[in-house]
Amino acid sequence: MKKKWITTILSVLFITLTSVAGTDYKEKEVEMKDLPTIAQEFITNHFAQYAVNNTRIVKYGYYKVNLNDGYEILFDRKGKWNEIENKMHTALPASVVALLPANTTNYLSEKYPQWTIYGIERNKHGYEVELHGDKKIELHFDPNGNFLREKAD
Repeated sequence: MKKKWITTILSVLFITLTSVAGTDYKEKEVEMKDLPTIAQEFITNHFAQYAVNNTRIVKYGYYKVNLNDGYEILFDRKGKWNEIENKMHTALPASVVALLPANTTNYLSEKYPQWTIYGIERNKHGYEVELHGDKKIELHFDPNGNFLREKAD
C-alpha cells in the first residue's frame, strides 16, 4: 500500500512539473523605469542619443530593450548586459565595444580593422562578436578575451 501511495504521488508530481515546464512564457511590456538601475544607467551611458522604442520582460525574467536605429539590448534580471546587437548591422558605439576584454579588442583591430562590429554577446563561456565586412562572421572568445574560433554565416 505504501509503495502504491508513493508511486501515485511521484506520478502526479512528474505530470505537474512537465506541464509547467512546457508552458509558453508570455513576454510582458514594461516601462523603462521598471528596469534595474544598472540597466537604466547602461542605456544612459552608451545609448543616450537613441530613443527607447519598447522594453519587455522576456523568458527567465530577462529584459529586452529595443532602441531606434535597430539597437536591441538584452539584460539579465540584475540589469547586467548579456547581448547587444544592431539589427541593421551598423556599428555599435565605441563605448560598447570598449566593454570587451583588451585581448578581444586588440585581436579585432589587428585582424579585422575595416569590419563593422554590430553585435556582442557575453555569457559564462566568454564572448561572441558579430562582424560585417565582405560577409558576416561570428568570432568566439573565452572569458579572458582570447580567440577561440570563427563561424561564417
